[in-house]
Amino acid sequence: MGAGQSTEYSGVSQEELSYILAERFATKCFTPLELTHFKDNFFSRAAEQGGLKYWNEKTLSDFLGIPDGSFSASHETPVDAGPVIFRMVSYLGAFPFQNTMAPSVLTFDAMVKVVVLLTERYGKVLRRGRKDRVKLLFGSLADVGRKDMGNLDSKTEEGHGEATVEEGTGAPDIQSHALGFSIDKPANDDYDEDEDDDLALAALETLDAIEVFKHDHRVDRTVYKTRISIDTFRRLLMLLLVIAPLKPLESVKVYTSDFGTERIEAIQKEADSIISAFSPEETDGGISYRAFARTVTSSLPYLFDPLTALFEHMLFSKNLNLSQRRQKENAVEKEMTEEPEESEELPPPTTVMLPGSFESTILTPTIISHLSFFLPSVAPSLSLFRSDARLHPVFSTSAHGSSLTSFSHHVLTWQSSCIMILQGTLEGTSDLVTMGAYIPQSWKSSTSTSNLSSTQLSSPLPYLFQLSPTHQVLQGNSSPSVAQKTNLPAAWFSTHTGIAIGCQIPPASRSQHIPPSPHGAGSLLIDVNLETADFQIDPVRHDGVFLPPGTSSPNDKPTKTSLDLYTLEVWGVVPDPELNSSSDAGTGAVQAQRAKWEFEAREAERRRNVNLKAGGGDSAKESARWLLETAGIISDHGQYS
Repeated sequence: MGAGQSTEYSGVSQEELSYILAERFATKCFTPLELTHFKDNFFSRAAEQGGLKYWNEKTLSDFLGIPDGSFSASHETPVDAGPVIFRMVSYLGAFPFQNTMAPSVLTFDAMVKVVVLLTERYGKVLRRGRKDRVKLLFGSLADVGRKDMGNLDSKTEEGHGEATVEEGTGAPDIQSHALGFSIDKPANDDYDEDEDDDLALAALETLDAIEVFKHDHRVDRTVYKTRISIDTFRRLLMLLLVIAPLKPLESVKVYTSDFGTERIEAIQKEADSIISAFSPEETDGGISYRAFARTVTSSLPYLFDPLTALFEHMLFSKNLNLSQRRQKENAVEKEMTEEPEESEELPPPTTVMLPGSFESTILTPTIISHLSFFLPSVAPSLSLFRSDARLHPVFSTSAHGSSLTSFSHHVLTWQSSCIMILQGTLEGTSDLVTMGAYIPQSWKSSTSTSNLSSTQLSSPLPYLFQLSPTHQVLQGNSSPSVAQKTNLPAAWFSTHTGIAIGCQIPPASRSQHIPPSPHGAGSLLIDVNLETADFQIDPVRHDGVFLPPGTSSPNDKPTKTSLDLYTLEVWGVVPDPELNSSSDAGTGAVQAQRAKWEFEAREAERRRNVNLKAGGGDSAKESARWLLETAGIISDHGQYS
């Protein structure tokens, strides 16, 4: 930073500098139209005290549509995320002076910083992007070492009282910041886009105010002394699981309007599976920063994506009509504060599952939300929901039987990435386990023999995962030495030995069928009858298809989980543009699969007619039908699969 910049900010108070930073955030991170909508949303709903306009917890929760505990009061652990979100926002609003100014009053400039941070518009603000964001999110959730928030929001009325601003809360100057930023004036229209973007660095290094921007990337020591309570994190996770499919302009009530005891229990169970990944030995006293950063970075990279869509709502005002002059201020304010009528019909929730030959017995909305927290879509930087991908049913043991011939018939015709997911119980118990694999390339027939298929290890990389009872993710190994080994395919199957994910494949032999063997950090073996599965993890191996889980340590011992399978399903991942491909009919994965199935159906019909015409009476007919059913070409009702 130049000496001129240091002189410019010398002697500036933290409150003034916080306002200057928020003004720069708004200039660099929002378009003029977005800022107009933002101001309309904020000021039309803001409470006022002593000339200071601000939002309290009730205003924030009502605007965002965040559920409180009322809809599930009969359940022992209701989804009550409103206070958690308010806590997070009050912490982030003090950025970058969280240690001295948090929790902050939710003034306009505080909310600008909140929206920038939670909608991932921080590229010009945080030098290390997601890594710094993880640190900020941890601080916003940590329970230890926080100031009493009672000064900001009265807890005598269940957190919905009016804010009381007192000295020491870090509130900005009442008169100078109540009406919005000076960027609305023409004076800033000639701002030079090439000007140094790191205002935060210049100002904060001058004031020596925060460790997060230090070039040596050291973590503030106070972070190590704080922890996130399990109750706080569970309430947030349950909200994230519910709103994971949320689109930026979609009403939150679409996903929070229908809660029953069964759904609440399913959401809580999934949340507890995720919590268990945050180093169980540390959770007695809460989740530490080290466990939080390690787990989120390595196995839950998209966990907080739903907050992006949620806070994008701040940038769109439903009642702002830019095609005509605004009506009288009181009429507009009345319209904007009106609650929707109880009889208002909500659109159906967004679903990523396409119709097909079967309905899933494993994938519930909650489990799909869980998958979206870590699985990449066609674009590696985007999650399943944010990429607008869809899931197409390819194969299910419930619908197509437990024959690997049927598996081959359906899976080999799918010409895109897929998710294989299975569910069963631990051998000798009733404990339900859900696990699976993401295969980024299509399965292709081997040239060496006709009864096996494989996918080689290449970019994008595969994933091997367990969803419950403990969340674990093993990412593909990008080491060139592993990728070049032809006997280490990402996925492989043979009608003689079964399905192998991340295993070492023995040399082909005409005289014997040697089964694949587990190799490296993780592997999944499924028997030829699709009845049992073995999931193995070795936390110290780095020479296989998969790397050890990011949450494991070298001191962990190898584990083997053996399952009695209930169901195995394969779902194809369909990029959104392929759904509307009319000019290139047949080029998409769905069209290609349907074309191959139709071809095989015609071939099956031809073979059946030949067999029937050859004579032999009823026994020949039954024999031909049995062969076709065994091959998975027709069902046991005589219908083509």
